[in-house]
Amino acid sequence: MYRILVVDDEPAAIKHICNIIAIKCPQFEVTATAEHGQEALKRMEEDTPDILITDVKMPVMDGIALAERVKERYPEVLSLVVSGYQEFEYAKAAIRSGVYDYLLKPIKPSALQNALNSMEEVLAERYARKRNLLMKSLCEKNSVDRKLLERCFPAGKYYAALVRRNGLPRRYSGNSGFEIFSGRDEKIYLYGRDEMEAMYLYPEDILFYKSFYQIISETIRREHGNSNYVTGIIRETPFSIGGADDVFLELYQLLDSNIVIGASQILIAEELKEEKRKGQDGQETTGGEFQALENYIQKGQREKIISAVAELFDCWKHTKRTQMYVEAQVRYLLILMDKSGLLSGMEQSTERILDDLFFYAEDLDEVSDSIQNMLMQKIKKEPAQQKMDTEEFFKRITGYMERHLSEELSMGRLCKEFGLSPTYLNKLFRKYSGSSFNKCLTLARIQCARDLMDEGTSVYVKDVAARAGYNDQFYFSRIFASVVGVSPSDYMERVQNQKKEQEIQGNEQ
Repeated sequence: MYRILVVDDEPAAIKHICNIIAIKCPQFEVTATAEHGQEALKRMEEDTPDILITDVKMPVMDGIALAERVKERYPEVLSLVVSGYQEFEYAKAAIRSGVYDYLLKPIKPSALQNALNSMEEVLAERYARKRNLLMKSLCEKNSVDRKLLERCFPAGKYYAALVRRNGLPRRYSGNSGFEIFSGRDEKIYLYGRDEMEAMYLYPEDILFYKSFYQIISETIRREHGNSNYVTGIIRETPFSIGGADDVFLELYQLLDSNIVIGASQILIAEELKEEKRKGQDGQETTGGEFQALENYIQKGQREKIISAVAELFDCWKHTKRTQMYVEAQVRYLLILMDKSGLLSGMEQSTERILDDLFFYAEDLDEVSDSIQNMLMQKIKKEPAQQKMDTEEFFKRITGYMERHLSEELSMGRLCKEFGLSPTYLNKLFRKYSGSSFNKCLTLARIQCARDLMDEGTSVYVKDVAARAGYNDQFYFSRIFASVVGVSPSDYMERVQNQKKEQEIQGNEQ
């Protein structure tokens, strides 16, 4: 609820305003009252309201002086001035100096209700921005204003879950995706470091007939059903918003240590912590994995190295090794071979190549094939696929994407279609577009959606989403808003308004 401070030297006037708000405006609450401006400023020091409703004529400090002080000290507070007819010009001058609106006495319930409804639109937008920034700060483990946090997230207890499609975010090549935020009117708050991820924050009081596990499972099926694989970490124990930063950090750590490339999982945070406490997480290093491979490297037996790498990946797949584990072993392998002089030199871009490889891989077999190809090229010093490194060939790839945007498109599908490795394909995207495959695909789909909306015809958001390649309209709306800056419905409203204006101008001419 939005908080209001009412200031008037007449108790009957205060009571009248409070009654109107209680009956007509349930989304607002009068949290404090005062008899003059000076007392009102003291009240605001104790608890800053969202809205100030003040009479003009009062002793000690009048309403106009109060509104000016509030504008200086609390610029986000919206002020509503109440005046008699004889002070009408005075009140209008106050609006020019920053007062949001004014009402004439005697106050009509409908007039106050309309004014507050208008102010609610402004406040709702502000609080949505604040919530999104706070969610981002909490996920990034930055310090936040605890008082503001409790105000923006007023529910008593919350549940949280972290869901990620495909591999972990890039750590060496930078984040090339779009941050995802919840919409203004969503009761479920979320934040994603990129479009592949969502940290869900559920108020306890909106869970009725289903468990939090059931809700997140259904969300994963609905919003991430077309993904290669999905990892969900669910915290089943509710918590107060003041502890959200620690909860989020815990969920990120559990996600990092449990993603298995190619395997969809929904895991319970409390169970994972208990397994770790008992030493049953199953990811301990087995010293014998690298023994044969290290022997081949020491003897310089190039032919046997590749087959040993393939066997190693088969072992990791069978034992369901995590992405973090596999990445660490691959990096160790490359360093070992480089020190032994078997590679043509470790390039500065190697880390970025590995980053992209693990980010886009659909399963561990794809990673295995790419690593084997990389090693063969470096050992034999043969340039790979040079004939395909042209802008014309890249345009063939993007043209194929544009023709199939409404279908399930993945890097794996493009690799099979054009006979490329994921590493090489992403090299082409970075070279000729300056962006990753994922970002290019997102931008192409959003542009497709905009083109459909720009036609000015009446369409449903869910139909636009489907034609742009999104099976869930809510997920599409978040992506669209993160790229364009407005929701699909707001964008279509703008298009319709522009079309009407053009028709009016055409008729006038």
